[in-house]
Amino acid sequence: MAIRLVRSVAGVGQESLCRSCRYASIQIGYSVNEEEIRCCYLREARLVSFPVRACSDYLSKEIPPVYELEKIAFIIDLNKVESKIPGFGDAVLAGKVDSDE
Repeated sequence: MAIRLVRSVAGVGQESLCRSCRYASIQIGYSVNEEEIRCCYLREARLVSFPVRACSDYLSKEIPPVYELEKIAFIIDLNKVESKIPGFGDAVLAGKVDSDE
């Protein structure tokens, strides 16, 4: 098994990607230098000792994941819907076909 080591350094003054990640656990102390970031992507939290520029496990806190969007989604039952839905004009609903033609 080959081990590949990739090093990357964030520019001076750049914020770590961990600050906006759902998997990050960040503790900030009273001093400027007192900060500890742990990645909780896997069950065992691991210490991140450098500012992260790119991460393959990154998941933004600002964008909700698909399963959260599915929980709040409005389900339209096509069997109970009239032929026209307000706001959609003359659009044909999937599953309903006009038999007049």
